[in-house]
Amino acid sequence: MKLTFVFIFILLFLTVDGVAQKPYAVRQYMRQIKLHKVPQQGMDIVKNKIFVLHDGGTCHVYDFKTKKVISSFDLASKRKGNHCNTGNFGIEKVKGASFPVMYISLGKPGDVDEFVCLVESFTECKGKYTSEIVQRIKMDQSQFEAKGLKPIWGCPNWVVDRERKHLWAFSAIKRTIRSVTGPFESNKYVAVKYRLPKLSEGKEIVLTANDVLDEAVMEFDAYATQGGTMKDGKIYYAFGFGKKHPESPSQLRVYDTDKQCIVQRYDITDDVPEEPEDVAVYKGKIYLNTNSDKIYVITSEQ
Repeated sequence: MKLTFVFIFILLFLTVDGVAQKPYAVRQYMRQIKLHKVPQQGMDIVKNKIFVLHDGGTCHVYDFKTKKVISSFDLASKRKGNHCNTGNFGIEKVKGASFPVMYISLGKPGDVDEFVCLVESFTECKGKYTSEIVQRIKMDQSQFEAKGLKPIWGCPNWVVDRERKHLWAFSAIKRTIRSVTGPFESNKYVAVKYRLPKLSEGKEIVLTANDVLDEAVMEFDAYATQGGTMKDGKIYYAFGFGKKHPESPSQLRVYDTDKQCIVQRYDITDDVPEEPEDVAVYKGKIYLNTNSDKIYVITSEQ
């Protein structure tokens, strides 16, 4: 029933050109509190709780229904180099943990762990949350060209296809800011498909060209990758810097990894003046975290 609802929701947004046009509605869902003076970044929703990651490695947890903060805690990966660009919950749960593990993308160009996905487990006890790193997954591109694959420039954002048990690394051939990319046609977005490693395979996983199951090289039509999520083979991804940078407006794209193309485009600049950060699909709706205190929801209703 849940998957059927999501599928119907997606169909409501499609046009023959793949451009999502009204009647979809973008509205503010909630406001976050400022416990720390660091910007919001990654976000995901599970078990009626919203987990918002902050630059440097802190996390706020909100009740999805009441929209009130439940807790604030440090990630096990907390450090200056961890930008916490995206957070995606997976499907496995560590024994004794309260939630499935989360796959965290650092998103810091030039960082020692730039190509690493950190897998963290969260446990809640009497309102107190703790975190531990249970796995590190590293992307090794050294043999990509020899295997006929397109290497990415860096900073892969790791998204989990929970339904199909795949792990995707999303990036581009060149860095996606306008000053580096130049015109749209000079760059391509690249999504690299791997199997989702099991926790039982060990704490250190290296994914090489031999582990690549597929690679989707897709149209580049939006600057500045932010964060995203997956739902049944489709990547939902946010781009841009908001109204403060009109040359890189806020956008949302949906990529069909089976067809290897964009199936939906949303121009959200007028609705979301802030810089978008990360996306979650929950109960048939799209939720968008921003670099402000606001989280938006996109629905098919006016």
